[in-house]
Amino acid sequence: MKLITSFVPILIFLISPLFANEINIKNAYLKYNTGSNSVIYLNISNQSNQDVKLIQAKSNIADRVELYDMMSTESGKKMVLVSAIPVPKKSNVTLSPNGYHIMIFGIKSPLKLKEIIPLRLIFSDGNELDIKIPVETTSPNANHSQLNQNQSNKKEENSKESHNRSGEGSNGNDTSLTNDSMEEDHSTHDHHGNEGHHNHNRADMIGPAGIMNPHIHEKGKWMIDYRYMGMKMWGLQSGTKGQSDLGTLYFPYTDPTVAMPTGSLITSSPIGTTIPILSQNNFNYMSVPTDMVMEMNMASVMTSLSDKWMIMFMVPVIKNRMTMLSSNFDRAPMSSSGIGDVSFSAAYRLIKTEHQNFFTGMGISLPTGSIDERDNMPMMGKQKVPYNMQPGTGTYNLLPQLSYNGQYDRFSWGILSQANLRMGKNDNNYKFGNRYEISSWISYLVFDMMSVSLRVAKQRWLNLQGLDATLDPKMDPQNDPYRQGGMRSDMFVGMNFIVTKGMLSGIRFGFEYGRPFHQNLNGPQMTTRELVNVFASFTF
Repeated sequence: MKLITSFVPILIFLISPLFANEINIKNAYLKYNTGSNSVIYLNISNQSNQDVKLIQAKSNIADRVELYDMMSTESGKKMVLVSAIPVPKKSNVTLSPNGYHIMIFGIKSPLKLKEIIPLRLIFSDGNELDIKIPVETTSPNANHSQLNQNQSNKKEENSKESHNRSGEGSNGNDTSLTNDSMEEDHSTHDHHGNEGHHNHNRADMIGPAGIMNPHIHEKGKWMIDYRYMGMKMWGLQSGTKGQSDLGTLYFPYTDPTVAMPTGSLITSSPIGTTIPILSQNNFNYMSVPTDMVMEMNMASVMTSLSDKWMIMFMVPVIKNRMTMLSSNFDRAPMSSSGIGDVSFSAAYRLIKTEHQNFFTGMGISLPTGSIDERDNMPMMGKQKVPYNMQPGTGTYNLLPQLSYNGQYDRFSWGILSQANLRMGKNDNNYKFGNRYEISSWISYLVFDMMSVSLRVAKQRWLNLQGLDATLDPKMDPQNDPYRQGGMRSDMFVGMNFIVTKGMLSGIRFGFEYGRPFHQNLNGPQMTTRELVNVFASFTF
């Protein structure tokens, strides 16, 4: 904690220049139009000592706000979607019909002349400006004459270009557009591509299904998210080598710290009568697990407090099913279920550029899950289920997180590093070992509504500290606090989808399927074989 508290002031000092407010907006207005699309013109003044770019514009009056430029082609001027509008240092850039401009699509309610609408402008240096602009037929500001002069100069240049092309056999009237005709084209224009553009209506704007990657959406909006995480395990493993079920049952283990009483159920098991080497410090397990399914259903609610802060509340529901094999060859099912540890978390966006974001976050989970679930066990009747079958941890846990993600053209990528740090022992005198995980992924946007992803994850979890006195470590290896740690590397393939039209517009969903490619367990522990992750979310 000392390291974190000393690092934060240094980090704030280093990044503080990014947030200096040296960008000013003048002469902004939205062109009055009775249709569902329109255009915004304005003047951007950059008085800082560094070049910046306008990378995004937002307004809640419409479905979509995008950046465009007018570019010369053989057939005349053509509007082209752009990812950014450059604003050099110590200069002004005017958004006009003949050049860069902001298009607004899917206006939700008819515009009224003189109406004031909200507009948010996001720049590559971290500046995010919230302004109010009027709905006008022309610029209402005194500097409009200068804007017209600039446009007039560009018209003369266009006229010269047209004249030159007409001398090559083309008609000047076909290759040049007046300001009025351009504005008319803007108001009826639709979206034709998203190459290099930061579009929130992309399927890959949320990470793969198996991770909760921080994502800042529009301020004041809420997201409801559901996730299912399932894991199938079968077979036993110690270190990197597998072990047979019967071999684990009949193999003698030695524990020098505990002298097993002569004549106990364990030393009197079938193996105890056939192998004379068993002593007061030697034992063999009464039962071992053969297969297990662990399922988690998570419901979460999140919202963005600003363009930098998001908060989340999550409730997990746990369900575990296991088959046990006893030393007398009986097989018996075992299960547990219940609400897990509820968590609260917050994420802060430290850095935002045109194509990349860097987040940090912290959360805390509360000891709301049970650590005293019981079920029938082979040869023992109804007993407390092992540590890994309990829905909760019984402790408060810190959940730190660091995240980086990027996007360019049809590709997006990211890295997420997180931990689960246990704070003190629970009421049963133990605490789970800390857990550390890092994931990296890359996604490809097949089209706006669908993306495919490849993810690699590595996690490490430590042994328990302390022990529950009611769980006999000699009865089942899952009861041994020193046989709980390990590490695992997984690979996932997945798909994300987003609904962009109709009643279900705004719903996102996706899935992942994964398998481990390396495991090293402080066993004997069950080997993880398959992992499935599913999610669905809705923003409103």
